[in-house]
Amino acid sequence: MIGFGFCVAAQAQEQTNQFLMAWNATGYTINAAGKVIATNLTAQTLINKVAYDNGINPKDCAFVYRVEKRDTAVVWKSTGAFIADVYQVEYTYEDVTNETGTINYCESLLNDEYHTNAIGSTFGLEQKTYNREGYLVGYTYHGSFHCAFPEDNVVFTGSFSTGARVFLKSTDD
Repeated sequence: MIGFGFCVAAQAQEQTNQFLMAWNATGYTINAAGKVIATNLTAQTLINKVAYDNGINPKDCAFVYRVEKRDTAVVWKSTGAFIADVYQVEYTYEDVTNETGTINYCESLLNDEYHTNAIGSTFGLEQKTYNREGYLVGYTYHGSFHCAFPEDNVVFTGSFSTGARVFLKSTDD
């Protein structure tokens, strides 16, 4: 099941490049009467699952995209500290990047920790802005995805987009 963990100091810089992520999908499955019905999958659905699995309040959590890790995770709203991975797009991907490294067209397989094989794929446009020191100061990533969960007989299609940066704050008072 989804593990419970926290960032260590060595990961602090990497973890600061995480951004709120909207994740919305419509799923299609068959009900008991044999009719196709629609269901949904949202960032809140994913937060609720992680919160339930870890015995925490979902109101204390946020769903984020972690740029360098190329994954999505649930983090603590108050500190930005890691709680659990959700989906990864880090294993098989192709980026077409402009000459300045500020625009990427990204295609990737979508993975999770419950399935051996990819569960779907994503396509998106990633835009980055850097300051003179080379630090990421602006970031957007938006696109679409599709995935399937055969054990639940459901297929999903949806969209995603990033929002505000979620800073990793020290928990030392």
